[in-house]
Amino acid sequence: MRVVKGMLLVALTALVALPLAGFADEGVTNTTWKSSLALGATYKDGNTEKSFFTGTLKGDRYAPRNDWLNSLYTEYGKSEGTQTEGQARGQSEYRYKFGGGNFFAGAFGEAYYDDIKNIRTRLKLGPNIGYYFINKETMKFDTSVGANWVYERTATTEDDFAEIRVAANYLWDFTETASYYFNIEYSVNVEDTDDGNGLLVTGLKTKVSTQLSMFIELRDEYDNTPAVIDAGTGDNADYNDVTIVAGLTYDF
Repeated sequence: MRVVKGMLLVALTALVALPLAGFADEGVTNTTWKSSLALGATYKDGNTEKSFFTGTLKGDRYAPRNDWLNSLYTEYGKSEGTQTEGQARGQSEYRYKFGGGNFFAGAFGEAYYDDIKNIRTRLKLGPNIGYYFINKETMKFDTSVGANWVYERTATTEDDFAEIRVAANYLWDFTETASYYFNIEYSVNVEDTDDGNGLLVTGLKTKVSTQLSMFIELRDEYDNTPAVIDAGTGDNADYNDVTIVAGLTYDF
């Protein structure tokens, strides 16, 4: 398995370096950036006191020959004065398009932290390939598959392994002021196929002004080997961690 990891690192290094050499898209003028900052919050006071806050920062670059997609999601919550949520997930994906612009190959990276699940650090990096089934200004749909090297450190363990990741993304601007998005991914440890985790994010966004929008979003994080969150009782986290949040998005 160490040989597999070494070959994976060599492959991902090549796939990161070679496309970046042509990143500039020289002579092309129809390159666009889409950036946004979304903030969501809920609060309850009465028999119980609960607060929950989220923040999402996105910066996506679309060009005829390559796309670069970036996001950072954070959340923090308390219930009766005790922290019940604490997470950060940053993702970056570079796509070099070929074959008429629908096929792409590139690199995917992720940094993840979850205080409640005792995940101190989880880093992912690896090559992937994919295909745009729809690649229009108002609608995009793509799928991809890749192999990642993963380093993970928890409160009690430290490990590195290889994984297979599959993902699908859909975006539809169905009016000039409203859009729908759906993103799903699943990763499985190649050394232990019973060890897998997934993420689903879907939501609606509606503009209230040129740069300001309202959104409602559902996130479902799945882990079929949930971590122990209380060493004293041996209690595990749930398989599914579902979050529904509403808030405002600022486009810039």
